[in-house]
Amino acid sequence: MKSKLYALLSVFVLASIVLAACGSPAATATQAPAPTEPPAATQAPTGAPTEAPTAAPTQCAPAVPNWDPTTADVGSKTMTVAFEQEPDVAVGNFSNMSFSAWINQMFGVGTGKWDDKNNLVPYAAAEIPSVDNGDVSADGLTVTWKLKPCIFWSDGTPITSKDIAFTWKVYQDTGNNPISRSDWKHVTGVDTPDDQTAVLHFDSIYPAWPVMLDLGPNNGSGGILPEHIFTGKTGLEKDPQVHTPTWAGGPFAIKEWVAGDHMTLVANPNYFGDKPKLDAIQIKFVADPEAGLAALQAGDVDMMVNLAESDIEAVKGMESNGVQLRVDPAAEFEHLFFNLGTAAGVDGKGKSDQDGFCPFQDANVRKAIALGIDRLSFIKNYLKEDEKAFIATLWPNSSWNNTSITPLPYDADQANQLLDTAGYPKGADGIRAGDCKMPDGTSKKVKFSLGIETTTAQRRVDDVLAIQADLKKIGIDIKPNHIPAGTFFGSYTEGADLETGKFDMAIFTTGYYPDPDATGSWDCADVPSKDNPTGANDYHLCDPKLDDMWKQGLATADPAARKKVYDQIQQYMYDNVLMVPLYARANVYAFRDSLVFPPSSGYSNAFWDAEMFDVNK
Repeated sequence: MKSKLYALLSVFVLASIVLAACGSPAATATQAPAPTEPPAATQAPTGAPTEAPTAAPTQCAPAVPNWDPTTADVGSKTMTVAFEQEPDVAVGNFSNMSFSAWINQMFGVGTGKWDDKNNLVPYAAAEIPSVDNGDVSADGLTVTWKLKPCIFWSDGTPITSKDIAFTWKVYQDTGNNPISRSDWKHVTGVDTPDDQTAVLHFDSIYPAWPVMLDLGPNNGSGGILPEHIFTGKTGLEKDPQVHTPTWAGGPFAIKEWVAGDHMTLVANPNYFGDKPKLDAIQIKFVADPEAGLAALQAGDVDMMVNLAESDIEAVKGMESNGVQLRVDPAAEFEHLFFNLGTAAGVDGKGKSDQDGFCPFQDANVRKAIALGIDRLSFIKNYLKEDEKAFIATLWPNSSWNNTSITPLPYDADQANQLLDTAGYPKGADGIRAGDCKMPDGTSKKVKFSLGIETTTAQRRVDDVLAIQADLKKIGIDIKPNHIPAGTFFGSYTEGADLETGKFDMAIFTTGYYPDPDATGSWDCADVPSKDNPTGANDYHLCDPKLDDMWKQGLATADPAARKKVYDQIQQYMYDNVLMVPLYARANVYAFRDSLVFPPSSGYSNAFWDAEMFDVNK
């Protein structure tokens, strides 16, 4: 599962920064007059910002100076969570993985975070900026974050506005390779007039600014970085304090990480929020969801995350054994996508290190593949879901979804016809082949014997088996390539296939929320290459028309105007079959009834308020 940091989807729209010259009334920063009514699970916040959790009594000195989590006592009150993917690094700014983002929610800190009702609430900040409170300028080009006083990192160092300014500098330093710079490239400077005030200056209106310093499972920034830990360093993606940080700003801190086995987080005594109810959280790395569920049923773990919809019936069957189920509707999706990269790029932009599979440059070939996969049968027969999970766009369960678009049906006859017309007839072995015109004008013989790359999770094995059987009927030979998640979701500097373009097709889950902008995933400037290793466009697509539409979506904070743009984007993606949406995903959790699992949502995920977890044993 991929944390799609840079590109986010939601009904949270910032009408507060509409230019005063436009004559629109300013709304508060958390007001979201959605253009269409979202489902209850994704209802946008309205009115004044939601209050933050009650903070600990104000103090101007840390409770435990120089505290070190690596020497801390684990204590006796703990919970154990099963993760079937082991993160590559813990700090979310440098990871593509949702599992990293969830750990980051436990130990990291941001100005705000998303709560169980999909509201952005203050975290380290005293309040959410808005025009009404004076912290968003009338022209939308300045956003001021005011931090709570007397808050500390786990080692007792104060958390101040200088840490926010330093975080910006990390993204400006080309020696660092964060997952994406698509948010922070809009910031021209950060002023720190005092320790509690950080003033962000933008080069243009940027309605997605709340996601830059939030602490959520799908953000592109991962929260605030501590200046005193990283100052003077570069190449942070390789720093031990990024892989296994001994610092924390959240309720827990990492005591140890034993690769392939477990991670232990202990309660942070210098946390400025409510005192954690648990002494520690143990994360057990398991081989697959099935192993996690077996451990849950045996009572060896208290909770299993990231289950598939196909696991719901199995979890329900464990109810008599003290296991409960929670399903949070979400704005995420599983999708199949193509390597659309070219070494030549488009007008010199968006160059990949290598060309993708040449026939994928033809929209009719891509459409044939979409038509050749019986997605609805898979949803009904394997996932045991209804047609609501059968989606046409990448903005499901959201008011941003273009509901006028219907999914392409299963039509093997039309798929075969499209491939024949495209010049790729079936050979004696039943596999299609032919001559393809390369982007540089040369011709190349190709055979439709293709790899599909994804993780080792059983649901992905089942995804690929179904796709393999369907595409065989239209003359396409599929060779599955299942890779451990930590490698599959790796960075360019780690040589990961997605980032370096060494794949034909791939599958993962992601989502574009809380803001609908997906620029960093789809624009020319973010195609990863040796010259652009921080690019996060795994599709390797460079399409100037789409680039222009992304820019239009960020050119205004008016939700109605933005909705029109994102409707056009979805129609363009659909017409050109830039990917194949497989099905909408929900957040599925299983947990022991002895666990006090606090409320969660599709935006917050499970660990937004990790301090509130408790056990009754």
